Amino acid sequence: MAARTAARDGTSTVARHIATVAARLFAARGYDATPVREIVEAAGVTKPTLYYHFQSKEGLGHALLTKPLGDLLDQLAGILASDLPARELLAAIFEAKFAFCREDPDRARFVYALLFGPLAAGLADEVERLGCALESTMVAASTKLAEAGAISAESVAECASACRGMIVVSTIDYLYKGRELDAGLASRLVDRLLEGFALRAAHPSVEESGR
Repeated sequence: MAARTAARDGTSTVARHIATVAARLFAARGYDATPVREIVEAAGVTKPTLYYHFQSKEGLGHALLTKPLGDLLDQLAGILASDLPARELLAAIFEAKFAFCREDPDRARFVYALLFGPLAAGLADEVERLGCALESTMVAASTKLAEAGAISAESVAECASACRGMIVVSTIDYLYKGRELDAGLASRLVDRLLEGFALRAAHPSVEESGR
């Protein structure tokens, strides 16, 4: 009975293999455009095997979406509840989202296709819920920056949007253009966000040099 439960909650070796293959196909072709027949052929399993582990194509989609993003949201909540200084906290959130993409690029491409592409049959409500939850983490982190005096209270929404933009562009460059998400990128991006890109120390302004 324990083995059957493990298989049906998507944790068995066969279930993980099916999910890996499905993520690659969903990312490349789109969720709605990928039939179950194509998934089982690519995975080398039968339809009953897929249905045993995931009950349906929609169940497979949820297994690739709900639990991984739920785990990520739990991780982000832990970071937000920590005693990290606001700047380090924001960098940790950036890094958690980068790590999610590094861990399984095909799964991340599938998630991005759902978040930014056409609505997927049977998954639209869950995508909206998870997308809103991810956005709220950036607002919460930006609020902590304001509370720490790193940004003004009036700029929380703009800061959250800028953070999301930096994360999305960096991860898209990684997922689709082969650029690296190196270990120090999260901290560098947060530094640039909060301090700007100008080389003030090396190239003082006219006003500064005339003082």
